Amino acid sequence: MHFDKPRLSAMVLISLMGGLLTEQGQATEINFSGFADFTAGDVLGGSQNGKSSFNYLNYKCPCFISNYEYAGIYQNKGWNAANESMVGLQANAKVDDKLSAVLQIDARGLNGYQPSVDWAYASYQLTNTFTVQAGHKRLPLYMYSDYNYVGYAFPWVRPPVDLYGWEIYSYDGANVQYNNAFGDWAIATNTWAGNQSSPNAPGLTNVYNGYTTDTSWRDIIGTSIDISNDYVHLRGVYMQNKVFQGTPNPGIPSTQTAGTPDTPLFPSNNEQQIWGAAFNVDYMNMLWRSEYNFVRRPQMGYIAPSYLTGAGYKWDDVTALYTYSKYWEGTTSTTYQPQRDNTRSFTLRWDFRPSAALKVQYDLFKDHSLYSFMGNSKLLTVALDFVF
Repeated sequence: MHFDKPRLSAMVLISLMGGLLTEQGQATEINFSGFADFTAGDVLGGSQNGKSSFNYLNYKCPCFISNYEYAGIYQNKGWNAANESMVGLQANAKVDDKLSAVLQIDARGLNGYQPSVDWAYASYQLTNTFTVQAGHKRLPLYMYSDYNYVGYAFPWVRPPVDLYGWEIYSYDGANVQYNNAFGDWAIATNTWAGNQSSPNAPGLTNVYNGYTTDTSWRDIIGTSIDISNDYVHLRGVYMQNKVFQGTPNPGIPSTQTAGTPDTPLFPSNNEQQIWGAAFNVDYMNMLWRSEYNFVRRPQMGYIAPSYLTGAGYKWDDVTALYTYSKYWEGTTSTTYQPQRDNTRSFTLRWDFRPSAALKVQYDLFKDHSLYSFMGNSKLLTVALDFVF
């Protein structure tokens, strides 16, 4: 069984806790749950500078990026059922009323269905409203961060990648949660801190550079607040950290795990600030989805705003949704060429079973980047999502 190196510390934490429980002879209740997404897509056409077929790095384009974290890319060469298909299994271990642990293992078609650890953390409930957690978790930057790959949990085939897509998506560290209710309103806050490294990060190596690229986000600290009732969900988030990015020198072991790439691609200790906000509505048969994200790296004169807006309607078990999303980089650099794009998505979802949904989505991707990138593309995707 193969496990990604950045996640080993979290695995050790879970193993150690399991050993302690066995020694103490405590009865631990373990519940299992899971999800699966079986997805296939095909690029139906597109162009770049008038050409209907061209190459970008090793890809036959026009192309559509379905996932930046793992470099899932649909190419112009027929149907692909591996880019987004995956299976996940989660174990929830409850020691007592205060102490618990979570371990989630995912197997992705993109990686040949080799299992990897996506979640591994322990929780301790301090009071009725405060909980402290430690281990390996996803960065809660977005509305759907906690279940970004549980397709059944959201209306699209995938959350719009113009917004949902950075090279680091998790952290090893600790967080404190607060949950309470005031009348019809629920409030939840989360404050987290930690670090994460990604040697040979797929998004940077395979999507952008074409050569091995290491990255890490250090000194991460962030906070979020969610306020919701039966109809409205409001969310705000802020996070800051330092970004390291570089490529290993040939023949020299990478020092990326220490947070210092061998050959930096931009200044070390580069600061990063991220703001985010979301406003969702589910009222009667109507739904509204909107989210905004703003990334700033002041030392580079770099900004990256992105957003999505979507409106839909439900007829019994069928939901129709139109979404527009946009990503638009800006920079003061005279050498960096910004990525800029937008996507219009048309989605139909049929909840044909209580725990299963069939989705069909048509994406129109427009590439406005100031360099030769993926090109304009048209993607048709069909997905079967279920939980168990």
